[in-house]
Amino acid sequence: MKMNPNQRLKTSTNAMRVFKGCLIMIALIIIVGLAFSCMGAQNRMAIDASDVELIQYKVPDDDTPVVIFETTLGTMKAVLFEDEAPNYCEYFIDLVNDGYYENTHYFMIENEQHAYAFGGAKDRTGDDTDDTDKKQLEPEMSKNLWPFTGALCTYGAEKGIFNKRNVTGSRIIFVNSVDFTDEFIEEMKAIDDANDTVLNAFLDNGGVPNFSQQFTVFGQVYEGLDVLEAITSVEVNDEKEPLDDVKIIKATISTYGENKLENEKEFFTESFKEQDNSSEGSSSES
Repeated sequence: MKMNPNQRLKTSTNAMRVFKGCLIMIALIIIVGLAFSCMGAQNRMAIDASDVELIQYKVPDDDTPVVIFETTLGTMKAVLFEDEAPNYCEYFIDLVNDGYYENTHYFMIENEQHAYAFGGAKDRTGDDTDDTDKKQLEPEMSKNLWPFTGALCTYGAEKGIFNKRNVTGSRIIFVNSVDFTDEFIEEMKAIDDANDTVLNAFLDNGGVPNFSQQFTVFGQVYEGLDVLEAITSVEVNDEKEPLDDVKIIKATISTYGENKLENEKEFFTESFKEQDNSSEGSSSES
């Protein structure tokens, strides 16, 4: 059927309206996306506060929960931070009490610098199996928790298009430390608005600064750091999978009161710094 000029004009006008409508919708999507992206960036920036408290190096209360990992290379004990990461700690403690981590694998190890080990997988490659707990929780970031040596972080999928974040899962990142070369230290010191408390803690204790506020930190190894070093030193293939199985044989929940360090001053330096400062102040007053 032949279309007359008026019909053509009407059809062309309608098509133009649809086209303009699509452009408006695309613009709105971009604006909303940028807004969410900015909100996410502002939230991440808000984490970097001036009143950071290094609770990872403070002596825990006796009733503070502790997870004990018995691995093929030795035993590690870690404090859990329920106040800072309540949702994940509840989820993690339930998994431990259910025996979930028995005979799970360390499946990816960065051994060039001995920086970290990913553990808690049912399969030695880290792939999901029928037994894998696939629950995902929203990240819980805290200005008081950082990926220092011995930190336990959650490992999960990246979610979001505009406001990207690493959700939590059943797998665990055991943080050891990158090499703090002179050049790397100078780069860290040159960061604008760097928090001196956090910066000095990294320089004193090691860790993986690039993980900062990227993953939920929920625990801190305070005993067995030599075991962590041994795990991150094993031979791996090109995919960073250990050549020989490295496993968590068993994980159990206890309390710090039942698992105190014999010499707490060896690790929990912040508590003793405060005590030293208070004693110096009182002696100067007298």
